[in-house]
Amino acid sequence: MKKIILTILSLIITINCGGGKDAKTKSAKSHAGHTHSTNPADKMAEGETLIYYTCPMDAHSAEYSSDPGHCPKCRMDLAAGVITANEKRDFYGCPMLIHSHIREENPGTCEDCGMKLKPMRLIK
Repeated sequence: MKKIILTILSLIITINCGGGKDAKTKSAKSHAGHTHSTNPADKMAEGETLIYYTCPMDAHSAEYSSDPGHCPKCRMDLAAGVITANEKRDFYGCPMLIHSHIREENPGTCEDCGMKLKPMRLIK
């Protein structure tokens, strides 16, 4: 009987604390009371590939992470950098996490590693 009660309590705590598998994909309330998505995959077009998160400010483009978060310099939300179709691109960028600062207007190669630059956009 104690095992059943402990199991039920554990399940209730897990559900109420958002410990379920889908906790990261749920929508969040903004300060204005509007619902917005916290998952960049909700804003990605078909065929796009998430590469990294980076500060959307050009001056802080060297700030990057493999997880969502905030820019350590300006505290803005990091934007998801995705490889996209050429017609949707904001810039050409290096697909390497540590080279998020490489943002060019024209195709070419990464000046740091020599990889071919990909058409990319930031999801804010």
